[in-house]
Amino acid sequence: HASATLVRAGSRVAVEGVAADQVLVCAGVRARALLEPLGHRVPLIAERGYHVRAEARLWPQDLPPVAFEERSMIVTRYRSCVQAASFVELARPDAPADPRKWARLERTCAELGLPITGPFRRWMGCRPTLPDYRPAIGRSYHADNLFYAFGHQHLGLTLAPITAQLVAALVDGQPAALALDPFDLARFERG
Repeated sequence: HASATLVRAGSRVAVEGVAADQVLVCAGVRARALLEPLGHRVPLIAERGYHVRAEARLWPQDLPPVAFEERSMIVTRYRSCVQAASFVELARPDAPADPRKWARLERTCAELGLPITGPFRRWMGCRPTLPDYRPAIGRSYHADNLFYAFGHQHLGLTLAPITAQLVAALVDGQPAALALDPFDLARFERG
């Protein structure tokens, strides 16, 4: 829940206003604000990306994603639209979007002569990124019933199935399919 608050209850945590035996924090860029008050060090930043989308009327249906390296842009066809993506900025999650980035994407599509025309739908989103580019997956060492899974940067959807399997094993007290030490938040507190 977006406005959830975690509160200590002895060696456990509770979600204010919610009855829960176990708590899983998988809140993307919001995970930091939930976990740091409990004593975890979470050096998470919002890696914000910009996209523009338009109808795919003229874009070839079977064309794979096309990268324009010199323009740092990738264009991908989806079922009914084409998306041009570029730009990464590091900013506060709630900082306003920079409309110049969308305008530049739209201008670049035109300059390259791509068969993408407006009206464009503009999108900007925050990707939760940790300094070592590995996600945080594990069990809290500050609360017995607290688990976490976040920080997947651009790969949240791609890594969701294996992350779910790993977290399910943790919550069930079963061995995980792979060693989770590299993903434990304790890595940020080691010398």
